[in-house]
Amino acid sequence: MRSWRARVAAAVSLLLLVALGVGVWTWRSGSPTRPAPMIAAPSTAGLNYGAPNKVSGEWVGTQWLRSESSGGYWESTRPALQADLDFIQQHHLGKVMRIFVGLDETMIWDPANGFAGFEASALQNFSDALDMFDAHGIRVVAVLYDQEEQGSRGNFHFQALDGAHPVMRQGYLRAADQFLGRFGARDTVIGWDLFNEPYNSLGQDGHLPVPPHDNPVSPNFSDRTVHDWMRDLYRTAKAASPNALFTFSDTTELYWNPVPDLARYSDAVDFYDIHVYDDHPNYPNWKRTLNKPFILGEAGASTIDSHYQNQALNSAAVTYLLDHEAAAGVSFVLAHGSAFSKATGSLTPTGAAVATFLTRNPARN
Repeated sequence: MRSWRARVAAAVSLLLLVALGVGVWTWRSGSPTRPAPMIAAPSTAGLNYGAPNKVSGEWVGTQWLRSESSGGYWESTRPALQADLDFIQQHHLGKVMRIFVGLDETMIWDPANGFAGFEASALQNFSDALDMFDAHGIRVVAVLYDQEEQGSRGNFHFQALDGAHPVMRQGYLRAADQFLGRFGARDTVIGWDLFNEPYNSLGQDGHLPVPPHDNPVSPNFSDRTVHDWMRDLYRTAKAASPNALFTFSDTTELYWNPVPDLARYSDAVDFYDIHVYDDHPNYPNWKRTLNKPFILGEAGASTIDSHYQNQALNSAAVTYLLDHEAAAGVSFVLAHGSAFSKATGSLTPTGAAVATFLTRNPARN
């Protein structure tokens, strides 16, 4: 019979082997072993701004960067953006904003082959817009591509991914490479959202009708088609600007799935941009399940029956998400929905929720 010392030594050895095995399994499986890191930001609250309207208040979406001479609205959206930034700064609505570039609107487009270069004035206008954010001490999350409004010049041409238009697909990668080679290192941009909600707007997650139905629609591509596009776009972006942070925003998998499939994003993001639309939100344990930084790039009440347009519901959801963001490990929360009215010079309840949070938490602004 072995001595008690031999039995103890054997037990210790067994425990060490088990611990080593668990460690190897965790490493191989990609499961997080420590809380996710954070993205340093000038404030931990801000706005999902989108794009400026015209001075008249007319919404133009992802057509705001082109000059009037090339079919755009910059001469009218620029002063509107200036006025909005002045208001946001004056009323303490945060120093981070999410904006939509809609890269297609800056392109010279060939119907057969796609990207054929950039409209020089549109790129200069984007540079000027970033200067305006800089002057107000605001950093941005910039959305590169979006597939949402089919009639917009800035809408992504999803036929590029249908397998029958390889030249068009390659052109989109070339456009991202050139654009990020020029702007990817701008400190104004805290992170680039390469495609807004791709599994939702290109794939099947959003349960959207196929064209030619009214907006919004989705071509309902397979997960593999969407993921392959995300991976290729991310690799192109990273090669063009190695030090920039890139992501693809998500509105279905990471919040609503109790056990999210991180393989859908793991090889295509440096951080997670999660969109939460819920009348009664509750943070998942992302600090343990996500091994990369995460933000709420869009936060508000439910999209069902457009509850996010109901200020009572929306402000309550935004307030909860802001008040609990530190415990949840979120780097920053960007409120969706109308935050202010320039016509009356006042904040909406949603805007007031953001301003109140930052006033009560000066260390987070």
